[in-house]
Amino acid sequence: MNERLERSERRWTREEVEKTLNGILTESLGIEEEKIVPDASLVHDLGAESIDFLDIGFRIQQTFGVEVPIKAIQEKTLKWRDLGEFRAIVRAKFGIDVGQDELRQFHTMGIQEALEQLGKKMGARLQDGEAERVAESLADRLAQEIESIGFRAALVDRKAIVRMLSKNLSSPQIMEGMMQLFTVGILADFIAARVVSGLDGSEGGRDRNR
Repeated sequence: MNERLERSERRWTREEVEKTLNGILTESLGIEEEKIVPDASLVHDLGAESIDFLDIGFRIQQTFGVEVPIKAIQEKTLKWRDLGEFRAIVRAKFGIDVGQDELRQFHTMGIQEALEQLGKKMGARLQDGEAERVAESLADRLAQEIESIGFRAALVDRKAIVRMLSKNLSSPQIMEGMMQLFTVGILADFIAARVVSGLDGSEGGRDRNR
């Protein structure tokens, strides 16, 4: 049995996961271990950049046999920034295919104003509460996307997202929220759910998403 397979089959304790992860972050980011606390954001508090995430993801894969969906998070963040999710909701709800050029003008708009613009295009009046319903659909879709890549949907604050969308469809706070999924504590939870024996009814030891 090779070293990688031995590591993937190992049964870890939660304490071991946290201690080992802290060591990985200390080495990858070149920071003092005292800074690595559960609420610390890898990006905003610990200064991680894209190349650091690649190194951290590789070390976690080699150590725990767990693949962290860093690329998936980055792709979904990009889709939100480009209003791809809004475009999909509008297509499904109203049967309108919004072009890229038209999407660009919505970047500085709140959801109410953007839907009113689309209403003029359709020659239809926006129904009461429609903007909030679309915003709720977008928040729900984000939660589903987060859950699909292995994080807890409860991490998404739906009410806060609806408020952000009412002011700015491409709010940078939503994208920042996506990257805030990478806190030390949440990353430890993600790994522990896959390798700690008995956690969530699983024997662990393997990445269940693979």
